[in-house]
Amino acid sequence: MPFPRPRPPLTGQVRAWLPAVAGATAVSLVSGCTGTGEARSAGPAPGVSAPAQLWDEPPLPPRDTDGKESTDTRPAPLHGVPEVPSGDIHRVSWLDIVKAQTAAGGDGHSGPQFNPGTLREIRRCTADRRQRPKCPVRAPRYRDLNGDGKDELIVGIAEGTDDQVAIWVFTVRDRKVTRIMDAAARPLSVEVTGQEVILREPSGSAGYEMRTVYSWDERAQAMELRAMEFDPVRSGRTAPARPKAAR
Repeated sequence: MPFPRPRPPLTGQVRAWLPAVAGATAVSLVSGCTGTGEARSAGPAPGVSAPAQLWDEPPLPPRDTDGKESTDTRPAPLHGVPEVPSGDIHRVSWLDIVKAQTAAGGDGHSGPQFNPGTLREIRRCTADRRQRPKCPVRAPRYRDLNGDGKDELIVGIAEGTDDQVAIWVFTVRDRKVTRIMDAAARPLSVEVTGQEVILREPSGSAGYEMRTVYSWDERAQAMELRAMEFDPVRSGRTAPARPKAAR
């Protein structure tokens, strides 16, 4: 099963009903019923923990998009980094992983693509981010997202001209570093709770922000898009509205 890539902007028709909801309205992307319409169990739920915000960088300013969708990809072993017999991703340089993944892009199936300036800055990055303050790669984060007791690597890369952040998750499968999540967003925040990665973005409707949830899917062996919710803006934060497209 392919895993999601950047989404097109919301249409005016979808935006029209947002103010009518009183709370968060979930759009479920996974059926919970059998073919006969009977409810079925989704199995035991993982433990619940408070969301932990991954990065403290301020949110990027709103920017209109052209609505293009990127091609979905399947998890695939990453070439250019050593095998990991122990399965411990900490034993591989996170920066080597990022540079190998950016080098693998360019065929429309390994994106997201970065502009030449961003690629140049990525190549200049060092493990000590203080030496390269312009490095677009945010500090690496490690969390166990698939429940096997070993950490996955989570990285974010800011696109200089596109005002987006690429969010990648890597694991070790059969000794090989493998990317299991590839998303792009203009996040107000990126959070992790349990086996979920939560992206909060401007929704385009005043007073609301969009909450997108990715969670581990055992069958797909990847982080899958589970839900998109429209939440009231949390206290103490004002969600910027996206500019209207020119007519």
